[in-house]
This record gives sequence, structure tokens and C-alpha cells, in this order.
Amino acid sequence: NNVNVASLTQSEIRDIILGAEITPPSLQRQEIAEIEKQANAETSQLTATTTKTTNVHGEEIIVTTTTQYEQQAFASKTDWRVRAISATNLHLRTNHIYVSSDDIKEAGLTYVLPKNLLKKFITIADLRTQICGFMYGISPEDNPHVKEIHCIVMVPQIGTQQSVSVPSQLPEHEYLKDLEPLGWMHTQPNELPQLSPVDVVMHSKIMSENKSWDGEKTIITTCSFTPGSCSLTSYKLTPSGYEWGRKNKEVAAANPQGYLPSFFERVQLLLSDRFLGFFMVPDAGSWNYNFVSAKHSPTMRYGIKLDNPKEYYHEYHRPSHFLNFSGDSGETENENEGVDRQDVHE
Repeated sequence: NNVNVASLTQSEIRDIILGAEITPPSLQRQEIAEIEKQANAETSQLTATTTKTTNVHGEEIIVTTTTQYEQQAFASKTDWRVRAISATNLHLRTNHIYVSSDDIKEAGLTYVLPKNLLKKFITIADLRTQICGFMYGISPEDNPHVKEIHCIVMVPQIGTQQSVSVPSQLPEHEYLKDLEPLGWMHTQPNELPQLSPVDVVMHSKIMSENKSWDGEKTIITTCSFTPGSCSLTSYKLTPSGYEWGRKNKEVAAANPQGYLPSFFERVQLLLSDRFLGFFMVPDAGSWNYNFVSAKHSPTMRYGIKLDNPKEYYHEYHRPSHFLNFSGDSGETENENEGVDRQDVHE
């Protein structure tokens, strides 16, 4: 093949002895050039994909990928199945509930939350995504300085690890006519040393849009998921906190500029089994819109009814997961006779 013997390598000499065909260097270079040209043509046709994901700490990660492998490896795939299994153990945390009583002023109102409401609220939650409910109650006749929480309304909502989005419309029902709004309660995946600025903004927004919310009576109760337990802390906004929250409508940072500890005060919260509370849920659709977020909007209208809320991962909240379910193609109608099928979406 017009190959100089002196330019052969040991491996090529071995290949010749074994009967392999040796190609001239010029042909090898030509093949390499063709392969490189083909590779360049493929890369020029690739589409760059930018994926935004959120890690467990709530930090946004933006990744730009070009190959199919990278797109599969970095695609934002929710681990909802793992979290759904973890959520089944939330009822165990209700045996270990801690109520924060640090830095509480004795002059303020005392709020009493029935244990049945708290336990149900914890068991329908998710360990990562926040959920919230509006609290309604009344003072006993003999003690105006105590507020008993009798009802939690689960409004249509979508949540993240830092916040919850709810419609601007407040719940309305005849069962709430004799009760006064006492604020809202939400879960959070980690215990924070102070009230989140996002909560201050949301509370201020509701107060500014609804005169029925009194700043001295409405509170923010956080239910933090600590290891193997839950920690409850209640806050009340100060006038300066309300003004700051009303002016800063978009808060993205965990500690934004101008945010001060004087914007809120801790209030006394007690748990009781002397009386029971009740839940109210949307009369049409579910309260959890995280699996059908396109249907949720701040201007949506809804009615409510007396009922216990379904847990976060109940199939009623996620009908799209069941659209692809069908009978096995190998089965006939006769083989399916007698099978009892339950359809919660009827």
C-alpha cells in the first residue's frame, strides 16, 4: 500500500503479521476529516435548552444544555412520588409539637388553636411545598383578650418552598358570619429565626385589600417541619411592618434591604382539646392547585363548603396523572368482568 516500513508502529507491525489491512496515512486523515465534518454539522443543528430548577434550599439554578444526554440529566423532574411517600408519615409528627413562647408580650391577645385542626392541617401538608389556610374564630364571652380559632378555610392555592399564592377574594359563607378573621397559618420546610419578609408582604396585601382584617387581631402562624416534629410560632405585624409590606410588593431575597425585626411581634398561641374546630374547602374543585397550576389565578372566584380537606397528594388533586391509565391491551372484556373500579373524578 506504498507504506514506508520505517514509519510503522509496533502495533501496526503486529496487525500486519496477523493479516490486518493497513491504510495509508493520507486515507486515515481523510476519514478523520470526514468524521469531524459530520460531527460539526450535527452540533450546528443542536438546539440549546435552558432549564431553570430549584434545589432543596430554594435557590434557583439555570443550566444551558445542548446534547440529548445533558437535557435528560439536567431536566427539571419533580420528585413528587418520593415526597408523596414521605408525606404519609406526617401524622407521626403530630405527637411532637412545640409552640414557641420566646419574646412574647403579655399585653397582647392570646390565641387558642384546637388540636384537631392542627393535626389535620399537618397531615394534609407537604414537607417541601408550603400550604396555607385562613383562620376564623371568636372571643369567649367572659374573656375578650382570648381568641379561639374555630375554623380553617383551605382556599384554592399553589405554593413554593418560600410562599403560597391565593386568590384575592376572601372566603364567604354563612358559617363564617358569626366569626371574625384571625389571620392565616402556613407550613414551611425549615424553621426560621424570624418572620419571613414574603409573609409580611402577603399579610399587608390582604389587610390593604380587605378592611375586615384588623391588624391588631389578625396574625400569621407558621408551622415549621423540624426533624421528627413541628414547631409553631405566631406573629403580629406592627404598623411599620404593614407600611413596609404594602410598599414592597415584590420580595425575592430572604433578607431584603430595609427589613427590620421591629416589623413584627410574637404573640401567644396555645393548643387546646377543650373544643373542636372545623374545616371548609372549595365547593368545586380542590384546594390544591399545584398539579394543575394553569387553572389557578389571583382573580379566580370560588365558593366554599363544610368538609375535611383531602391530603396534598390525593388523586383528586392530580387528575392529569391518571389520563394515561387504561386497561392492558392483552386483556379482553370478559377477563375484566367483576373488577371494581373507583373513579374519584366523577
